[in-house]
Amino acid sequence: MSFRKRSDIIGGGSSAVPGRAPSGIGRAPVGSGAIPGRTPAHPRLSINSRIPVEVEEISALKNPSVRPSLISSQPTVSTGTGDLDKLLLHQGLPLGHSLLVEESGTTDFASVILRAFVSQGIMHNRINKDQINSHVIAVGISTQWTANLPGLYKGSSKDQKKAKILANESKVSVSNLATSTAGVTSRVDNDLKIAWRYGVNSKQKSASPEPFENSAYEYYINQFDITQKLAPGPNAQDISFVPVGLSHIQLIQQIQSIIQRHVKLNPAIVIRIAIPGLLNPTGYNPLSSSPTFLYPFVHSLRAILRQYSQNVVLVASLSSDLYPRDSNVAHVLESLADSCIHLQPFNQEMTQLIERAYKNEPSKIQQGLVNIVKLPVLSEKGMMMIHEGEYAFKNGRKKFEIEEWGIPVEDSEKEEHTTAEGGTTKKNLDF
Repeated sequence: MSFRKRSDIIGGGSSAVPGRAPSGIGRAPVGSGAIPGRTPAHPRLSINSRIPVEVEEISALKNPSVRPSLISSQPTVSTGTGDLDKLLLHQGLPLGHSLLVEESGTTDFASVILRAFVSQGIMHNRINKDQINSHVIAVGISTQWTANLPGLYKGSSKDQKKAKILANESKVSVSNLATSTAGVTSRVDNDLKIAWRYGVNSKQKSASPEPFENSAYEYYINQFDITQKLAPGPNAQDISFVPVGLSHIQLIQQIQSIIQRHVKLNPAIVIRIAIPGLLNPTGYNPLSSSPTFLYPFVHSLRAILRQYSQNVVLVASLSSDLYPRDSNVAHVLESLADSCIHLQPFNQEMTQLIERAYKNEPSKIQQGLVNIVKLPVLSEKGMMMIHEGEYAFKNGRKKFEIEEWGIPVEDSEKEEHTTAEGGTTKKNLDF
């Protein structure tokens, strides 16, 4: 008879059975996945396998030009047009996705959207001089196209004059000191007289800042002025130009090499691919619309977006007059694009009606309709997001605006009627 202590485990902690060889001899420990004489297989997925994905998302959100989507929480960047960001429902374009802008007619409103998209990326590089937050890849265009990029909106003419006056007054000079001491008493009296009237309103205004101000996303979007040019212009760190060649393989290789070079330097960088006038005969070879070039080229661009889903976005424009929506080329591009809108300018009769209806308010004149064909993420999930004839756009003096569309009502001229006293009146006498 043998005795054992209470602290000792029967069998020494092993699962061996007397008279039987251990079952673990010649085998690897359970869960290791290694087999003698065979190379290790791909590591098994575990609960911790999602950690690298979360790290990528966190690194993308470190970029000041990125914010989470309001719908899917995906990292999202602005298109440079605030109304278009709202129309996409994500407050921008999610990373790893593309936007196709189709336009009918001989107008070129799509270029306004593309230029704002490029300018927004360049402005994100000017947040911090020591860090490159964004880079633009322009495909199929020359450097002259970027000479007309819109500049920042500096306010109305009155605001600009006030800013100049304040800047001059802030400078230390003898005249400024003399005028400031002479006007101290008068200013104090005026402030005491109107403090009771405007004091409360000023506190309320300061308590409600404008969107993206004094917040984590204050650099997310800028307002651009179409009448101004971006100064200083873009440099080699801001934008790269990729010419259109005969081979789609060389074109994709150049785009991919630029992306790889910048991602190595900054893993959180945002790269914007802009393709204005896609497949336009003025810049592309006539054989570019053939299936041998179009299908591999578009599929390769989609593969790049999926490969660098935390860094790359793409916006392209297509002429619906050259490639109608019922053609094979437009069908392929709409199918492979993650989102798509169609700009449909008004015909001459509708334009004349709108001009007559808003003859006293020219700022309300709209140029055409914005039809939603697809929306990012939502259309892929099977949601019907097609909207036609619900939104209209206007290329104003300062920016590109999108608003709800309603047919304007033209007021009929009021006829003069003779009163009983012999006078005239313009009131409507219908009963």
